[in-house]
Amino acid sequence: MTVPSGHDPDHEQEATVSRKTGRTLYSRADLRKVHGISESTLQNLWTGRETNGHPAVAETIDGVMHWDGDEWATWHHEFQRQRAAASTTNAPNLDGDPDDLVGPAEAAKVCGFADSATVSHYVKNPPEGWPEPDDWDVLPTRRRPKWKRWRLWQYLAERKGRGHAGGRPKGRRGLAYPYQGDERLILARQALAANPGAKNAELIPQLQEQTEKTYSRTVWNLILKSARDHTEDA
Repeated sequence: MTVPSGHDPDHEQEATVSRKTGRTLYSRADLRKVHGISESTLQNLWTGRETNGHPAVAETIDGVMHWDGDEWATWHHEFQRQRAAASTTNAPNLDGDPDDLVGPAEAAKVCGFADSATVSHYVKNPPEGWPEPDDWDVLPTRRRPKWKRWRLWQYLAERKGRGHAGGRPKGRRGLAYPYQGDERLILARQALAANPGAKNAELIPQLQEQTEKTYSRTVWNLILKSARDHTEDA
């Protein structure tokens, strides 16, 4: 059963709907079209699933693996957020909804640039990997570009090298590992210490009750993985 996907209005991709759960399923080819990610990158993400927390296959249809579309998108956005944090020596702002559209001023904050001048320059002379705007505001005398936050996170995560000419370092170095200094990582370490041998599925409900904001199982799986890999601060 297929219906037009509502996940991304910029794409007219037909999506498969699970007969079991009613949720939208995407094959690797669907993910490539919906998220604009190359086949080789998707393959590498799947190959590295033991270390990056890639979601499990939801269903195999006619021999083709399919993933839950929303679960995959949530995981990928968080994965890119953490890679962005670990790959920059500036102080990027990696908060906010991944699908929020932001203008040049906020985009500069996301990327850790000194001001929006770098963003304006990149619109005219984009460096390798700089994303095309997702939308434009039409103003009386000009058009103002806007990007989804997660596309900027992806740029930071995948750009060449670690520093950046656009911003001045502000004393903060890149993270040594995912979620370093995050209070959720402390909670995860405490839960692992108090429940040796427990599986993530057993720990996550407890952890979700300990934070004011509710974080998805995908996010907690990534945090628990970092807690297992890094039992104490470097």
